[in-house]
Amino acid sequence: MKKFVKTLLVALLVLMPVTFASAKKTTTTTQASTAPGVVNIYVFYGDGCPHCADLETYIKTTLRKDEKVKDKFQVVYYEVWNKSNDHSQNIELFNAVGEALGTEPSGVPFFVIGDQYFSGYGESYNSTIVQTILDEASNSKYVDVVGKLVEQMTVKPVESNPEASIDSEEDEKKSNTDIVGIIILGVTVVVVLIIIFTKNPEEDEESETEEVKEEKVQPIKAEVEEKPAKAKTTTKKTTSKSTSTKKKTTKKTTNKSTKRK
Repeated sequence: MKKFVKTLLVALLVLMPVTFASAKKTTTTTQASTAPGVVNIYVFYGDGCPHCADLETYIKTTLRKDEKVKDKFQVVYYEVWNKSNDHSQNIELFNAVGEALGTEPSGVPFFVIGDQYFSGYGESYNSTIVQTILDEASNSKYVDVVGKLVEQMTVKPVESNPEASIDSEEDEKKSNTDIVGIIILGVTVVVVLIIIFTKNPEEDEESETEEVKEEKVQPIKAEVEEKPAKAKTTTKKTTSKSTSTKKKTTKKTTNKSTKRK
C-alpha cells in the first residue's frame, strides 16, 4: 500500500504540468463579411492611441460575446497613424470615407457601420453601437459605404488586427498564473514525498513486528480453544466407562449374594 502511495505521488508530480497547460487561443477573425444579415464594422485607429485601445478591448471582450449581436458583425481594422508606404493607402481610404459621409475625420478612433459613423469612443457609445448593428443587419437597404470605396481603390488598404495584442496579454497573464500554480503544487508534492521517503525506518519495523506478533498470537489462541474441547470429550468417555464398570460390578455382586442364600 505504501509503495502504491509513493508511486501515485511521483506520477502526480510528473503529470502536474500537463494539467495546467494552457489551451492555445485562436486569433479573432477581422475581415469584411458578405454574408446576408452580417454587417461590417470598419475601425480606423492608431497604434498607441488610448481611446482606440479602449474600443478594441470593448469589441474583443464584450461586443463579440453579446448574444444579441455576436453573429451579426465582422470587424476590419485599418491603422492610420503609421505613415510608412504600406499604410499610405489606409490614410487615403480614411480621407475618402470622411468625404463620402460628409464629414472630416479629425482623429481616431473613427469607425463606420453601414452609412453610420462614430468619432472617438467612450463607454456611453456601447448601447448605440449595439443598436446600430441590429438596425443595419436587419436593414434591407443596407449600404456598405467603406466596402464600396475599397473596391474602387487601385491599391487595397492594409488590414490589421490589434485585438491579437489583447489575446497576447491575456495569454501572458494566464501563463503567469499557471506557472505560479505549478510551483505551489510542485512544492507541496515534493514536501509530501520528502515526508514519506524520510519516514523513521524504526516505525516501519515496529509496525511490521506488531503485525507478525498478531499473526503468531492468532494460531496460539486457536490451539488453546481446541484443547478444552478434547478434554471434555475424554472426560465424558472416562465417565461413561466408569459408570458402566460400576453397573457391571454391582450386578455381579448381587448375583453372587443370591446364590449363597
